[in-house]
This record gives sequence, C-alpha cells and structure tokens, in this order.
Amino acid sequence: MEDDAPVIYGLEFQARALTAQTAETDAIRFLVGTQSLRFDNQIHVIDFDDENNIINKNVLLHHAGEIWQICASPADKNVLATCYSKTSDSKVTSCAAVWRIPKELQAGSHEVPDDSSNNTQTLELLCHLDNDAQSNMACVTWEPLGNGKKMMSLADNYLMIWDLQESSTTAVLSSSATLEGKGQLKFTSGRWSPHHNCTQVATANDTAIRGWDLRSMRQVYCIDNAHGQLVRDLDFNPNKQYYLASCGDDCKVKFWDTRNVNEPVKTLEEHSHWVWSVRYNHSHDQLVLTGSSDSRVILSNMVSISSEPFGHLVDDEDLSDQEDNQHEEK
Repeated sequence: MEDDAPVIYGLEFQARALTAQTAETDAIRFLVGTQSLRFDNQIHVIDFDDENNIINKNVLLHHAGEIWQICASPADKNVLATCYSKTSDSKVTSCAAVWRIPKELQAGSHEVPDDSSNNTQTLELLCHLDNDAQSNMACVTWEPLGNGKKMMSLADNYLMIWDLQESSTTAVLSSSATLEGKGQLKFTSGRWSPHHNCTQVATANDTAIRGWDLRSMRQVYCIDNAHGQLVRDLDFNPNKQYYLASCGDDCKVKFWDTRNVNEPVKTLEEHSHWVWSVRYNHSHDQLVLTGSSDSRVILSNMVSISSEPFGHLVDDEDLSDQEDNQHEEK
C-alpha cells in the first residue's frame, strides 16, 4: 500500500462526533460516536497501527441516545464524556454524562474491523452532568491541562464548572455564570483556554463570542457580530496566547487577538457553506483544519499568525542535512 493511500473504516450508523484520545500515549487512538434514532448508539475506539497501515477497533454501546459531542479526559485514557439527545414522551432533551471504558477493554486489546462481532461491551456510566435550572446541554469539555477532575458545560444560557469526585462518580457544581440579555440567549459552543493557568474560557452564542474569567465568573471581552450568522465552533491557538479561531454559518473562518477584538486578525473564505468546526494542530499551530457542510475539509497554512513565522516544518532529516552541511563548511 502506498504511503499516502487512505485507510478507510466504515460505520454501521452515521457519525457527527469524534475526538483524539490525548491521554493515550502508547497508541494513535480516536473515539467516534454514532447517531441512530432506531438502534442503540455506539462509540468506536479506533487505533491506527502506523507500522502496518491498518485500523483496529472496539465497539462500545452508548444506550443513552444519539451522540452529538464526545470529549476524552486529558488525564485518564479510560474516561470520556458525551453530549447526547434522548427522547422521552415525544420530548427530545440534550444531556451530558461521564463514562468509563469497561475494564475488559482497558488493557488495550483490539479486534480487527468486523461488524458481525457479538462481543460488544457497554460503557460504564460514572455520573450525569445535570442541573435543575437547565435541560439542554450544548457542549462539555475538560480543563485542558488539568488532572481530569474539572469540567465545563454549556446548557441553554448557563456556563457551569464541575468538580468530579469519588473516582469521577459524582459531579459537584462549583461555580456558574448566566448569559443575560434580550431574548432567549443560548450558548452554542465553547472552548477552555490552555493559557493563563486555564482560568479563561471562550463561548459562542448566536453571532457573538465572549471571554470569561473563571476566577470571578465574569465576562472579560465580547466580540459582538463576530460572524454574520451563527457561530458554530471555537479553538485556541495552543502555542500562542490570546489567539482564537472561530467559524460559522457565514461560511467564514476568523482569527482573533482577544486583546483587541475590534477586527479579526485574519479571515478565510474558502468554504461555500456553513463551517461547523475549526481545529489547530497542536504541534504546528500554523496548520488549521476546518470542516463544512460544503462536504469539504480544508487544511490551511496560517504562517503569518502562527508561533512559527517562517512556517517550515523541520523534521529529523532536515536537521541531519543541516548538520552535515555545517560539518562540510568547516
């Protein structure tokens, strides 16, 4: 198989949620959540074997409902959280919960892809992220550099910080803030900044982006009309403080310096329909990936606003060549 040939893995149901399992350091692992109205939904634990260029997998049942978002604990590779929708008495509600991978699968044993397998395990429920004041969960995320015991959730117009206790089997609401203003304001997405000792988060509601200081639970900046239509997703530059990327239904991707939010630092208009997601590469922050309803995924090279202004991705061969040249010159 050629080096650049794609490795394809099929799902039984459609999927709209996936994440990398960053706490797993011994394998290249992703989690994918499915959406099905008629059947039990699943989380596929997918390992990529880069030596043999193949994919191995395990399938876990997610009985709770359709999975709209999935995030993995930054500290415990066996713990994850989902936002999901469930139907009860013809009413659809959005919820969130924390789960553990069954002990039988924690050792890392994987099967080759075989949808006929009858050995499917069920996720172990640790706790729900519930608050009596809200009923519709928009997103949930872990403190990025923490020990896996602190989480943020956005539901309706509430921003909530949770402390996980007793082996993550109990979630205690430690602080919260309310989005106030005219009309029925609702959060659509949010990201926890890895900078400033993880004391800031950014949220999106309608066309606005807001920054919050978690120490006071107060708003520290607001970008009104950040996009011409709904803001879909946000991501912080992992290596450069104050830089934030956003995308939305106006088909644009924008980059902001949160110290001066009057104008975006840069705007991309490569997509022809809603832009649902934007993500920085954590090693080389000039690389930004976006996904859209135009059926395209675009990788952009944002050298001018990255922490690597020369934009050259140095690899081991480059370093060896440079050392050889230096020896020859001497």
